[in-house]
Amino acid sequence: MDHDESMTNEIYLAIAEIFGVFAIGWLARRLGYLHEADLQRWSGVVIDFLYPLLIFSTICGHFEAARFRELWPLPAVGLGMMVGGGVLGFVLRRGLRRRDSDRVKTFHHFCAVNNYSYLPIIIIGRLWGEEALANLFFLNLGSSIGYWTVGVTLLGELRWSVALRRLLSPSLAALALALGLSLSGLGESVPPIVLAISGRAGAAAVPCMLLLVGASLCPLPSLTDKRDLAYLTAVRLVLLPAAFVAVLLAVPLAGDVQNVAVVVALMPASISSVIITRRYGGDPDFAARAAIVTTVAAALTVPAALKVLEGMGAF
Repeated sequence: MDHDESMTNEIYLAIAEIFGVFAIGWLARRLGYLHEADLQRWSGVVIDFLYPLLIFSTICGHFEAARFRELWPLPAVGLGMMVGGGVLGFVLRRGLRRRDSDRVKTFHHFCAVNNYSYLPIIIIGRLWGEEALANLFFLNLGSSIGYWTVGVTLLGELRWSVALRRLLSPSLAALALALGLSLSGLGESVPPIVLAISGRAGAAAVPCMLLLVGASLCPLPSLTDKRDLAYLTAVRLVLLPAAFVAVLLAVPLAGDVQNVAVVVALMPASISSVIITRRYGGDPDFAARAAIVTTVAAALTVPAALKVLEGMGAF
C-alpha cells in the first residue's frame, strides 16, 4: 500500500471512528441511559477534567521545546483562521436562503469555527503520532482564544467579560502549565506516574465528548433546509479551506507545522457547537444538521484535498 492510499485510509478510519462513537451515544440516549441533564453534567467533566489532562500529558511528554522558534506560529495560525473566517462570514452569510437571526448567527459562527480539536486529534494522531498532537494542542491555544471570543460573540454573546472568563479555562491552564514546564526544561522532572495517570484519564476525553455529542443528536435532526446545508458545506469544506491553505502555503513554515495547520484548515463544522448553540444562542437544530452533513462530506473532501496538496509537494 503506497503512502497516498495509506493516508486516505487513515482519514476514512478516523471519520468512521467518530460516527461509531456518535452511534453509541445516540443509542444510549435512545435507550434511556443518558438524559438532557447528563449531557450538561458529563460534558463539564470532559471539558474541565479529562481534556486538560490529555493536553498536559501530551505537551509534557512530546512537545519539542528546542524547536520553539519554528513552532511559535502555530497559535497565531489557529487564531488567524478564526478571525479570517469571521471576517469572510460577513460576506458569505448573504448567500443563505433563510435569513432569520438565529440561522444567520449560526452560519456565521461556523464560518469562524471548525472542528479544530476532536477530529484533528484522531486524524493527526493516526498520521503523524504524539509529537504532531503536541503541535496541534499548541495551535489550539490560538484556536481556543478565537473560539471563546470571535466564535461565541458571533452567536450573540456580546459580553466580553464572559468570553474572558471562558478563556481562563482548565484546558488553557493545563496548556500554559505544560508549556511552561517544557520551555523551562522542567518537563523531564514531572514524575512518570503523574504523566501516566494524566495520560490514561486524558485518553478518555475524545471518545467521551463524541459519545455525548452523539447523545445530543437523539432524536436525529431531519435534513430540512437542504439548500442552506449544501451552501454551508461548500463554504466550510471548499471555499474557506482554499483561502486558508493558499495563505499557509505562501507563508514560510516548518514542514510539520504546515502539515498540522493544513489539516485543521480542512476540517468540517465544529461538533461542539451543537452544544454551544444551546447555551449562547443561534439555531441548535441547524447546528446539529450542519455538524452531521459536513463531517460526512469531509470523508470525501479531506482525502481529496490532501491528495491534491501531496501532488503539489505540500506534504
